[in-house]
Amino acid sequence: MLDADPFQSALSDAQTRVEGALDAVLPVPSGAEAPIAEAMRYATLGGGKRLRGFLVMASAGLFDVPVTRSERAAAAIECIHAYSLVRRIRDPIEMRCDW
Repeated sequence: MLDADPFQSALSDAQTRVEGALDAVLPVPSGAEAPIAEAMRYATLGGGKRLRGFLVMASAGLFDVPVTRSERAAAAIECIHAYSLVRRIRDPIEMRCDW
C-alpha cells in the first residue's frame, strides 16, 4: 500500500529519529547535577513537531550526508531552539533593553 502523505511520513520519521538522538545525548539525571539534567530533558524532550530537525535532515539528505550524522546535527538545532525558548522565559527582552 502506498503512503497517502509522504511528507507526513518523512516528518514522523524525522521526529522519531531526532527524539532518539536527543535522548541519547542529553545526560541522564543522577547525582548532584540531577536537577539541571532533569530541566534540560524536560525542556527538550517529548514534544514539538521537530520541524527544524526535519529540515536539517532533509537538507543533509540532498548532499548524501549519513543519517546518523544528520540526526546529531538535527538534535543540536533542536537543543538551540529549546534554549532560546527557555531563555525568553527566564530573561525577557524587556529586562535587557531600555525600551
